[in-house]
Amino acid sequence: MQVLELTIAGKGFVLPTAWVDEVVPAVRTRDLAEAPAWIRGVFDHRGSLIPLLDLHLLVDEAAARTLTGSRIIIIDVEVPSAFDVQASDLEGPVASRRTIGLMVERIQEVLEVDIAGESDFSGIAVETRPYLREILQAEDRTLQMIDPDRILRAEHQEILFGSKPG
Repeated sequence: MQVLELTIAGKGFVLPTAWVDEVVPAVRTRDLAEAPAWIRGVFDHRGSLIPLLDLHLLVDEAAARTLTGSRIIIIDVEVPSAFDVQASDLEGPVASRRTIGLMVERIQEVLEVDIAGESDFSGIAVETRPYLREILQAEDRTLQMIDPDRILRAEHQEILFGSKPG
């Protein structure tokens, strides 16, 4: 599996490239009044306003600094149909995809990893951080997988998309 290797507060994380639409340099954002700290604002990307989230705060570290090498990872995440007016018109449980940007201070490199390796550890399930998945060994580093579809908890989705699921 191909992944982006990220460093957040000195710890290694990886994000599957299958979810990544694009990686762009950090840009100026429009602040949102009374938004939680993990929402850095919105930015214009090819004519669409995209919410920009601070991945550092979402993994419970200090906020990402805007550095010369800072990047925005643009991904599509799955959200329950109740957060999507168009999908909620359909019958049955439906999920749709929404585009978000993730601010990171640094992307190290693109790696090829074997997620079923013998030295991998499935990780410890933490209810408050369900997006933190298995821990992988890559060369001389340990890296923790981030599941993009689990980055936004229900309360995050409600803040960003304006309604409760189900």
